[in-house]
Amino acid sequence: MKKILLLAILLSLSMIASCDKNEKKISSEKSSETSQSSSSDDEKDDEDDDEDKDEDDEEEKEDSEEKRKKNKKDDEETTTEPEVTENEKNKYDDEEEDPAEKSMRINEIKRNLRADDEGFLIKDGILYDYEGVSPIVVIPDDVTYIESDAFWSNDIVEAVYIPSSVKEIGEHAFWSCSGLKFVNIEEGLEKINSSVFWSCSGLENVNLPASLNDIEHSVFWAMDELTIHAPSGSYAESFANNNGFSYSSEKHEYKKADRKNLIRASQYEHGEFTEFEIPSNITGIESRAFEYCENLKEITIPSNVEYIGSSAFSYCYSLKNVTIDGCSEIKSSAFEYCNALETVRINNGTNKIGSNAFAYCENLKDIYLSESISNIDKSAFEYCSPDLVLHVPANSYAEEYALSLNIPFDNNI
Repeated sequence: MKKILLLAILLSLSMIASCDKNEKKISSEKSSETSQSSSSDDEKDDEDDDEDKDEDDEEEKEDSEEKRKKNKKDDEETTTEPEVTENEKNKYDDEEEDPAEKSMRINEIKRNLRADDEGFLIKDGILYDYEGVSPIVVIPDDVTYIESDAFWSNDIVEAVYIPSSVKEIGEHAFWSCSGLKFVNIEEGLEKINSSVFWSCSGLENVNLPASLNDIEHSVFWAMDELTIHAPSGSYAESFANNNGFSYSSEKHEYKKADRKNLIRASQYEHGEFTEFEIPSNITGIESRAFEYCENLKEITIPSNVEYIGSSAFSYCYSLKNVTIDGCSEIKSSAFEYCNALETVRINNGTNKIGSNAFAYCENLKDIYLSESISNIDKSAFEYCSPDLVLHVPANSYAEEYALSLNIPFDNNI
């Protein structure tokens, strides 16, 4: 019995040992599978990492190529950019620079310059200003550019000679030079910028070259007496014809006037006197000579005066009576905007009355015209009083003028 029991115990222990061995074997196999799976996953991750690395390398290569191309392009642009000369910089400034900044820059240059013996302020071929006292200005041959505003509102200058070295004139260069009568420009000039001769009301003759190919807007604004002289077939001829200016293919030769016998341009402008007697030696009254003399009440032009310049008495707001004794020509806008003007007497000797001579004289009712008058511009009496009457000799040019323009008239002269 004891033997049988002992055998049963041994058999049970053997079976338990066998089970333990099998479990260990299964556990070992599972561990092996897990290890293989982990190894496989690691290999896969390594492959993915390799692929990502390859993609990153490719992107870096493309970025590097793009940067290389960009740098090459920048280098090419830098090396091919043309050198900007002083004159080219000046042209760029005219087109792009802020006006206030430009004015400050030019004024700073002027403050550091000293005028030469003739009164010119010149630096690097650019004429910045004229401080001379001569009315006849001959610009030096070393000037290539006339700066903006160089002669701004200069009433002394009467005639200007511009040499062939000048290629361009900056904007407003001769703005409102009331005494300027003549300009001669030699071959070589290519461009005149905007408003260069704006409101130079006394300018009568300009010689322009065949080389000129660009005249910008308002260059010859408010100049009814102007004649442009230029070669036949030139750009300047086309400009003159297209803009209603008188044209001649012959160059004009200027004859200097005796300034001692003239009331000069703007000489009494803004004067505060109420009356004025013109001396007997005076032969001409220049442009704007009495402009804005707002207290002047009446004026008599003696027979020794041969002409009354453009805008000579314009804006004389208190002027009521005008008598003209034999003056040959009354130029454009001579009495324009004289709002208080009521009566005008033009006696024998006067031949021509220019454009807008008495325009905008809104209280002007009576104008006495002589038989000597042979030319009156259509706009001479525009925008005067609706009660305006022309008093004219019978069968005269003045009567024919009144009939043609439907202006009331009579022969009570």
